[in-house]
Amino acid sequence: MAGCQAGLAALEFALFAPVLLMLVFSTIIYSIYFTAVIGVRQAASEGARAAVAGLSTAERTSLAITRATQVLTSYGRLTGGSTPTVTAAPDGTGTFKVTVSYNLKNAPIMRYNGFVPLPNETIQASVVVTNGGY
Repeated sequence: MAGCQAGLAALEFALFAPVLLMLVFSTIIYSIYFTAVIGVRQAASEGARAAVAGLSTAERTSLAITRATQVLTSYGRLTGGSTPTVTAAPDGTGTFKVTVSYNLKNAPIMRYNGFVPLPNETIQASVVVTNGGY
C-alpha cells in the first residue's frame, strides 16, 4: 500500500498548481487594472476640484487639465497604455465637466486577455462641478 502513495503528492501538485498559479496571476493583473481605474478617477476628481478656482472658462480649462495631468503623471506608466486624454469644458449652465480617458489597448496586461477575462480596455471617468464653488 505504501508504494501506491509515493507519486500521489506529485499528481496532486500537477493538478492543482495551474489553478493556483492562475489565481495568483489573475490577482496581479486585476490589481494593475484597478490601479489604472483609481488613477483615472482621481485625476478627473482633482482636475474638477482645481477648476473650481478658475474665474473664466479658459482659466478653468487650463487649471483642470494641468492638475489632472499632474495626477496621472504621479501614477507613472505602470500600466503601459497610451497617453491619457484629458478634456475640460463647460457642461450646461453654471457647471464644468472634466473627463479623463485612458486606453489600455497596448498595455502589457491586455496580452493576458485570453488567459484572464478583462473588462473594457478604455477607462473613462467624468466629474461635473458647479462654477465658482461647491
